Amino acid sequence: MTNKRFVSLMIFIVAFAFIVYVVVDNYVGNKEGYLTNNTPDETFEPKDEVGLLRGMTAPNFTLPLWESSEERSLTDFRGNLVVLNLWASWCPPCRDEMPDLIELDEIYKDRGVKVVGINMGTLERTEGAMEKFMEEFDVQFPTFVDQSNDTINQRGIVESLYQVRALPATFILDKEGRIYSSMKGKVTFEMLENEIIKLLEQTEGET
Repeated sequence: MTNKRFVSLMIFIVAFAFIVYVVVDNYVGNKEGYLTNNTPDETFEPKDEVGLLRGMTAPNFTLPLWESSEERSLTDFRGNLVVLNLWASWCPPCRDEMPDLIELDEIYKDRGVKVVGINMGTLERTEGAMEKFMEEFDVQFPTFVDQSNDTINQRGIVESLYQVRALPATFILDKEGRIYSSMKGKVTFEMLENEIIKLLEQTEGET
């Protein structure tokens, strides 16, 4: 093998390995969750704009709820602290974190905290997978089902609005629907509770 062919082969191998890494990272999800847009000492400052950065109002959407013909909007949950979780049934970290989300909902729902799920329906790989997931975990909190917003690319409404590149993804919203925290990868009860308590203390301190 000539040197030129060897170099070309090595470049191809490195490029292929990089592509595999990106695909796995983007679509299988991270094993450990982490905050993406705020540090523990950063002050939460509300902003008068819609977006995905801390302090911005989370993009609104209207979608059907699981096992219901009813359509609801994200803004319908204003007045609550919202834990907005984006997931798909084939994603291992999504499965790992679901019991913690259910526990959080049960413990904090009487304190004005609402866990809201979004199944990334356009990213599901097999028919009926979402239904099996919901029944397996006995999910009781409201769960939206993402729908395609175009007939060509089949990208979901939430998938586009929230620029979904990896699953799971979780956003904690204040009572006005502004993003207090956002997390990529698998979350735990402790991670969520830590952020919820800080936001509750801040909210209760303002009343």
